[in-house]
Amino acid sequence: MKAAIHSSAVLMLLYSILAVHLAFAQCETKTGFAKQACEVESGKVESVNSGPNSVSLGRSRGKPLSTNFSDTIHLDTLPPTVQPTAFRQLARLDRTDDGSFILKAGMFEAYLESYPLDFDASLSTIGGFYPAPIKGRRAPVIAAVLKQAELHPEVAQGDIQALLGWIVGGADLEKMPPQVQQTAARILPRETLALLQGATAANNGAEAILGYINSRASKGAQLHQNTTGASGQGGGDSPSSPSSYLPVARGTWAQMPGGFYVRYLPQRPGKTILQVMVPDTAIAQADPSAPLVFDPTQYLAVCGQSQGLRLGITMRPAR
Repeated sequence: MKAAIHSSAVLMLLYSILAVHLAFAQCETKTGFAKQACEVESGKVESVNSGPNSVSLGRSRGKPLSTNFSDTIHLDTLPPTVQPTAFRQLARLDRTDDGSFILKAGMFEAYLESYPLDFDASLSTIGGFYPAPIKGRRAPVIAAVLKQAELHPEVAQGDIQALLGWIVGGADLEKMPPQVQQTAARILPRETLALLQGATAANNGAEAILGYINSRASKGAQLHQNTTGASGQGGGDSPSSPSSYLPVARGTWAQMPGGFYVRYLPQRPGKTILQVMVPDTAIAQADPSAPLVFDPTQYLAVCGQSQGLRLGITMRPAR
């Protein structure tokens, strides 16, 4: 009896080792952001040091975040009554080097962490959401936080929410609380981090600001304002006037360029179901040399209600 139990335990161990090996081997066939995300998901690395990216260091003027309902994409719509019953996992689709998902015909779903970017909007009257590009002076930084969050599962959702609050509020990096600065330094590539610096700090170079952040963090400084307070820093922007919004029923599908549909179903604060429906015709019409792709992190979900709640979407699984 003991021998049988021992043999069973050995087999289970071997199966576990084989599964881990196969997961690692699968990651080796990928490159770029897709490989990094695969390694984090499989447990090969705990997080990723993002390094530089190609974000321009030009400093534009205007609102930190200007996306509003007039920017939303809905080339066509389908009513909420269109309710597919068999979804596959979006995260299991192949990805391009930049992390976009290569779409196939079918229905796909992901339960993800989401981040409200309008802190005075009421969560009690949420209607339907349409996707919209991220626009504004801080758009590259917001887009980078939402994308890079997937590579840093060790960073708490609340810390990312606080960082986004200060970014949307327009605060420069050196004016953020030390804990928020530390989150920014951990998540953002250095070139993107430089976009958050004020004029004086930017002249000191990236190494200087990183050293400053680390020294502040090492002294045990704590976050002294919550995210709601942060949204007021630097004259935070709210969405456009109520007249620019149209009532959208919860669960409405929005068609994207390329012919596929998406919809967002917020479940509770910080948790959203993303569903993607790809008709056969969308795949048939796609350019064979350029696959149909979708990166959820590079769009905001904008509510079609007077409050105009805007949600940032990450590919971090909601728990």
